[in-house]
Amino acid sequence: MKKIILIILASALVIAVGVYFIIPSKLEVTNQVTIETSDVIISRFLIQKNGWDKWWPGTKMADDQFSYNGVQYHISKTTNSGVNLSIQKNNLKLNGEISYLPNSDYMVKITLYATTESNLNPIQKVTNYIKIDDLKDQTAIILHHLKTFLEDEKNAYGYKIYINKIEYPILLTTTIASKNYPDMQHIYETIKELRKQVKVQGAIEKNFPMLNIHKTDDKQYEITLAIPIDKAITPTGKSYINNMVRGGNLLVADVKGGPNTISNAFAQVKIFMKDHRLISPAMPFESLITDRYVEKDTAKWITKIYYPIF
Repeated sequence: MKKIILIILASALVIAVGVYFIIPSKLEVTNQVTIETSDVIISRFLIQKNGWDKWWPGTKMADDQFSYNGVQYHISKTTNSGVNLSIQKNNLKLNGEISYLPNSDYMVKITLYATTESNLNPIQKVTNYIKIDDLKDQTAIILHHLKTFLEDEKNAYGYKIYINKIEYPILLTTTIASKNYPDMQHIYETIKELRKQVKVQGAIEKNFPMLNIHKTDDKQYEITLAIPIDKAITPTGKSYINNMVRGGNLLVADVKGGPNTISNAFAQVKIFMKDHRLISPAMPFESLITDRYVEKDTAKWITKIYYPIF
């Protein structure tokens, strides 16, 4: 019996010694993920620490310290291509970085790499080696969470942005100039006049009124209003028919809020277009889903922003 026990102990010792020498002198954690987004968006959410708050799956401990599933992540430095950080689980600490590299049109590769020296203590060395596998799994989950977050346009740009087709290309349109920014009464009086023409000539209004306001070089405001209709009519006064391309692409953003929110949404859609290398052949416009003249609370305004795109 003693002989069997000795054989078992000897075998265990041989295995332990073998494992000890097989374990490399450096322990490494490496993970990669490819994200369908732009390097501008990656920079916003990876290099800027306040961006981590929005996508991190765990807990924020401080401005530069985060935790997930019992592991601490500390950002020590930001660079042009990523962040330097430490990863600590109990008494095991690794130093490394999360870096990014655009590798094709609208694709960015994210790499997490961290390393530490193996512990000389045999038991601790084996224990740390086991912990490394857990860290590999955990960092893979974290990078996947970043991927899922950024590939949702609403997270990346703040608004739901998507592509629709032009269904009703005939627009009864009018353009007016003003030295002052137009108020809602002026806008809806003009819409009312367009609607009268539509009704008198037996056409049907097919979508919400459309609005574009921009400042010209002579510091006046040019206001363009349009009503999508089902057929061409003979315009009167200063109105005219504007024909878009049926089936053409429209980039759409859903917006809830007042003028500042709408202005910010326009800016984010422009960034989206730049990121995706999209070109707009015509003016963008707002689809006035909410009757702004009736609804005085701008926080309740619902608007769709449309950009014709190639």
